[in-house]
Amino acid sequence: MGGRARSWLALAAGAGLLLGGCSRLSGALEQHPSDAQLMRAVSLTEQDAADGAAFQPYEGGTEVGGRTSLDLCFGDFPSEDRRVGRNQVGIGDPSGRAWVSSEAILYRTPEEARAAMGELEAARRACPDTPVQPPEPDRDPLVWQFRDVPDGDWPDEPGVARQAYAFEVTDASGSSWTGSATYLQRGRMVLALYATPPEGSAATIRNAPGAARFADVLAKRLAALPERALLEANPVTDPVDPNDLEA
Repeated sequence: MGGRARSWLALAAGAGLLLGGCSRLSGALEQHPSDAQLMRAVSLTEQDAADGAAFQPYEGGTEVGGRTSLDLCFGDFPSEDRRVGRNQVGIGDPSGRAWVSSEAILYRTPEEARAAMGELEAARRACPDTPVQPPEPDRDPLVWQFRDVPDGDWPDEPGVARQAYAFEVTDASGSSWTGSATYLQRGRMVLALYATPPEGSAATIRNAPGAARFADVLAKRLAALPERALLEANPVTDPVDPNDLEA
């Protein structure tokens, strides 16, 4: 997340309408959606952006090879090699000081997605209080300081596992920023939600929902996906027709 904390600045301007409840697949697509459709159905959209906030898919946001998904405390994540799909999009406020992002990650099996969640827990437990070197050579080491978990009073979504982290990261120059990372898992999908600062959703998402509401809405989108589609991969890569998705 350290690299992501400033990356919203590359987003292009966009507009939005409303933070929807459940984004789901409709009609004939409910039974046989492609992986791309599944990931789009749970991701943030222009309709989620607050007035004046910028929405844009990330550059390389659908690529798996050479792109990092899980980097909590720059831990060891063998599951990165098992990803079969990825979709990351972001929304930033007009000042550039707050942003949120959703990253839908698909694996071949539910077991692989659960393994990824276990790796996140292990990375948090093993995180030192000294600078941690990122896996990418062009990024700087960061010191991670974790705060109390933010989701103690958040509502649970049946069938969706959740881990939530709030932290402050500091680079070698002493510059620091705060952020949060929430990971939702159902079947073979992990849906990661990032916010900088942790309450950044209040400045970037329509109706200022706050962190709990942000996670709750996206968890409901994940819960609304067809169960069978989250048990086995469907790598069809046909473009997604916006009419196939309902907010």
